[in-house]
Amino acid sequence: MHVAILGCGQLARMMALAGIPMGMSFSFLSENNEDTAPVTGLGNIIAVEDYSTADALFKAAGEPDVVTVEREQCSLEPLTKLAEHCSVHPNPTAIYHCQNRRREKQLLIDCEVSHTPFVSVGAAEDLQTAVTELGFPMVLKHTEQGYDGKAQWRLYNDEDVKKFIKNAHFEPQSDGAVPYVAEPFMKFDREVSFIAARARNGEVRFYPATENVHDNGILLHSVSPAPNLSQALTELGQSSIQRILEKLDYVGVLAMECFVTKDELWVNELAPRVHNSGHWTMHCGVASQFQNHMRAIAGWPLGATQLKGAAGMLNLLGVELNQMSQLKDNAALDWYNKSVRPGRKLGHLVITDDTSEAVQARVLSLKDQVYDT
Repeated sequence: MHVAILGCGQLARMMALAGIPMGMSFSFLSENNEDTAPVTGLGNIIAVEDYSTADALFKAAGEPDVVTVEREQCSLEPLTKLAEHCSVHPNPTAIYHCQNRRREKQLLIDCEVSHTPFVSVGAAEDLQTAVTELGFPMVLKHTEQGYDGKAQWRLYNDEDVKKFIKNAHFEPQSDGAVPYVAEPFMKFDREVSFIAARARNGEVRFYPATENVHDNGILLHSVSPAPNLSQALTELGQSSIQRILEKLDYVGVLAMECFVTKDELWVNELAPRVHNSGHWTMHCGVASQFQNHMRAIAGWPLGATQLKGAAGMLNLLGVELNQMSQLKDNAALDWYNKSVRPGRKLGHLVITDDTSEAVQARVLSLKDQVYDT
């Protein structure tokens, strides 16, 4: 089984490292001169722009049996080209819906999934409408740009609105979609993600819900199962993500990020891929999110997703590799082979314990050690 992955970052790396022990081989498709260091040595790396036809791209990629992606912000053109020759999972339509925040909102509406309120903003007058409907403070998000909190603007008053309008680019996106969506600042207790894998035959398996803590829009650490999440909210999250998977005829792993209060859940974003908040699965249970994604797209049986006890993950953001400190506290280290830059995701640590509360305490202690706080 030969797999081509569009993208060459750490998610592609971890998918390949999960697939190789199962007998898979890999090639990687790079776009826009991206950094390919994370996948160096794991398979051939080719630049998509070097191949103008579907036949040429398919042959250069090693005539893969299936193609997948490591990110939603990618060009759909190479995927549609390769779909003429082999399977592409998740399908390009699913990625299309998830790579634009406005289309993603419509998908949630169509699936009758509770989501954060929003107003589409394609002109200055739309922003005034958003102020009337949503009030202050609000957050304005570009529909196609940005990740980890980028391309987002917080507006607290009319003066902020005027400043934003002065510098805004209201040109429609490639398909005529509005360039921004406005949302209120949600009053939530915590952020939780649901990760599920769907096989080609429609079988769906769920990982335990994961509670996430962010720093400046970037995931810092996670704990699973999410402490004290009610059974009702767990079932609501699972049924919501299952409806999305079935609506899209999705194959592979999908992540759903949510805002949670005591008895309510709002979906904030979808990720049509393996997800940072599921990295703890690499060292817990039978099949990690990476292995189950590869199993699903290959048409193989899915693996068990149960977690014995609890697990936590700490992202290593902008820190040097230091096994002497990072491997303390019985932590498992995964390094991405990337050059160090401030705030960059360079690796992660995973720890396990009997309960979510014990894991949470150890993650916080480990964070203080790693970041010297």
